[in-house]
Amino acid sequence: MPEDNAAQALQLLPWQQAPWADLQARKSLSRLPHALLVCGIKGIGKRQFADVFTQALLCTRPGAEGQACQACDACYWFRAGTHPDYRLLAPAEKGRAIRVDQIRELNDYFALKSHHGGYKIAVIEPADSMNSAAANALLKTLEEPAPYTLLLLITHRPSRLPATVRSRCQRLTLTPPPAQQAVPWLSERLDVAADDATLLLTLAGGAPLRALGLAQRDVRGHRTALLEELERIQQGQSDPVTCAAAWVERGAAISLEWLYDYIIDMIRLQSVPQPPRIRNPDMRDRLQRIATRTGLVTLYQHLDGALDGLRLLSTQVNSQILIEQVLIGWVPITTKPAA
Repeated sequence: MPEDNAAQALQLLPWQQAPWADLQARKSLSRLPHALLVCGIKGIGKRQFADVFTQALLCTRPGAEGQACQACDACYWFRAGTHPDYRLLAPAEKGRAIRVDQIRELNDYFALKSHHGGYKIAVIEPADSMNSAAANALLKTLEEPAPYTLLLLITHRPSRLPATVRSRCQRLTLTPPPAQQAVPWLSERLDVAADDATLLLTLAGGAPLRALGLAQRDVRGHRTALLEELERIQQGQSDPVTCAAAWVERGAAISLEWLYDYIIDMIRLQSVPQPPRIRNPDMRDRLQRIATRTGLVTLYQHLDGALDGLRLLSTQVNSQILIEQVLIGWVPITTKPAA
């Protein structure tokens, strides 16, 4: 067997110790559920937690706290993606649904005995991408689970799963770590000052892994440019088509997420008499100016547009056209003077 690479070892994130201890306590009492719905915001480490727990269950020599040994054949097979008692289900293509035939194959997999006499485990991510036929087909496994099987459904949008699926799983919600834990963790990995780490964490909605991703971009420059472009559209100095192309180049999803956060802040600035806490404190003055010019009712309309855009991005929609449509709503309405 090839030599293990320590850098590939799966590890719990610091803020995942409590849910880990809870699952280990259930395991020691032989009370692990047959299906776990792993929820939490994007960038909290749901998949990493699921992978660490899965590897530990498959490991043949787990440690005293239930962690995988990282040295047995089972650990090597899992890291290599070749363990016969593990399956990962995901859409065949980005934006596509998990199909019913994929779930039927999963049902057949769970019906067979374990190759190594232990658990058979499957992860579905994102679980909310199952179409209705797939979700209905999954009920067979959820209602008639075989012994020593575990299904982990990962999603940051559990409400999109049918109630029939949610009710047959035990929910495990991973929550964001407190700032006093997340900021030092992020500062150390990025080698930045605490203030910079705090801003990144705020922009990421408290999700440390998402903050790491933001750090790899020119986040300050892109956010400033996005807001400047929005102002120019609102003042009739730029057009949605040109700005949409720039937003797509920076990343359609992250651009719409920033727009959504900006609008939330503008609504707070318009609604709360006292200076409210906002997600983008470094942009307060500019956001206040745009909010005052826009008005509260229109801001709520823009919020709906941004939210609809984010939902549609998970489909096969053309990102350029989608963002153009969102930005068109910001174009000022002008009346042509009578001849």
